[in-house]
Amino acid sequence: MLTLADATFLYDAAGGIRGANLRVAPGEVVGVVGANGAGKSTLLGLAAAALVPQAGQVTLALTDLAGRTRKFRSDVGIGYRRHVGYMTELAPVYGEMGVEAYLRFRTILRGERILRVRRRVMEAMERCGLMGLRRRTVGTLSLGLRRRVALAEALLTMPSVLVLDDPFAGIDATLREAFAEVIREVGARAHVLISGHDPLLLEACCTRFALVEKGALTETGLDAQAARARLLPAPATDGGEA
Repeated sequence: MLTLADATFLYDAAGGIRGANLRVAPGEVVGVVGANGAGKSTLLGLAAAALVPQAGQVTLALTDLAGRTRKFRSDVGIGYRRHVGYMTELAPVYGEMGVEAYLRFRTILRGERILRVRRRVMEAMERCGLMGLRRRTVGTLSLGLRRRVALAEALLTMPSVLVLDDPFAGIDATLREAFAEVIREVGARAHVLISGHDPLLLEACCTRFALVEKGALTETGLDAQAARARLLPAPATDGGEA
């Protein structure tokens, strides 16, 4: 179970997330939606251990095949981070490297055993449709293909927690469906958080939605239609008499 308990990270009085409480079970894909600047990326950064909570905790409890449960805290050591795959909104990659070389480099940095590196890279490239581009230089790829590389990077170590910050931004419908298929597959066993602006675009891969409003996590069990209704401005009313 992935648990955020009163998790707080504030940049200033107007930015960040305060007192977030969220539980995500294995097999759940939770869509995190909200307006620009509401705090979605901060919430995902906390879940990915890219940000350390200033108050509260982020924990991950994993049960092994023998039924033993181990608990990891995001702010203690690297144990938590070893189980996380994270794709940021900007999806940064080293543009001067080839696709396969880049993914091998990132796998080694994550501490994967040398004997498993090639297999992990091949699995990630195949899953994300990159086998035909393995020798291409990352910087020569289109935005959509670079996002595929970034998604493959997030999947390299078969993470128990997958955090995807606005992965559908700037990509076409065909690539969105390809991404959704991968997310559904990984989400069958992992704890997944994925952010975006339109719940209907995320509906194909999300099991429920959480709403972030003005730095607070206000709802955690919405469906796509209810989440979208909360995001849309209220219709104007005519104050005149009939």
